[in-house]
Amino acid sequence: MWFAIFKLLRVGVKEAKKHKAKKNGANADSDPDSNIDLSTTARAHAMPDSTTARNPLKPLLETLLRFIQFAFGLAVIGLYAQDLHGRHPPAWVYAVVTGFLACATALIYLVLPFVMKGRVPLAQRAGLHLPLFVWEAVMCVLWLTLFGIFGKMYIGVYTEGDGVKRMRHAVWVDLVNLGLWVGTMVWAGMRWWKGVKGERGVKEEDVEKGVVV
Repeated sequence: MWFAIFKLLRVGVKEAKKHKAKKNGANADSDPDSNIDLSTTARAHAMPDSTTARNPLKPLLETLLRFIQFAFGLAVIGLYAQDLHGRHPPAWVYAVVTGFLACATALIYLVLPFVMKGRVPLAQRAGLHLPLFVWEAVMCVLWLTLFGIFGKMYIGVYTEGDGVKRMRHAVWVDLVNLGLWVGTMVWAGMRWWKGVKGERGVKEEDVEKGVVV
């Protein structure tokens, strides 16, 4: 008797499971949005997050470059500020102002990650890529002009005197600064170009989806 009761319960459980499975299948077929949600969810899990997939060496390298830019900007200020009271003051003032702008820019890049914790960093803000690239280009022009002015004055000049020797060293420091800012300008330009290319790809994909629909 107990065996018969157990067998009936077992058959009843199986039939209930089959009925529930058929009901769930019918609901899924009648609701197309559920399939879209499931596929979208699966795609979201399959695609890695850009923030987690980002190479941690890139922000470290950028921080190192900004620190070096800040240090060399201070060096330029120290080298040229000593002669502000002497001859050719406009050129020396221009050198100090260029060094100050470089230090201020590099310092902003160094401090912002600590101030904006938990927010989207500058490198991932598509709207700032072009303005940052333009400013980097302006800094390159300033350093190139500075190197040209003092390179013309002191490259190949080997007269005695601490001031002349210091200015010859300052010219090569200007050249190092120019190289550093050209490097970060190219980096900023690549970010902007990749952002524009990504936006075009998204727009083309949306257009294709619209045509298919």
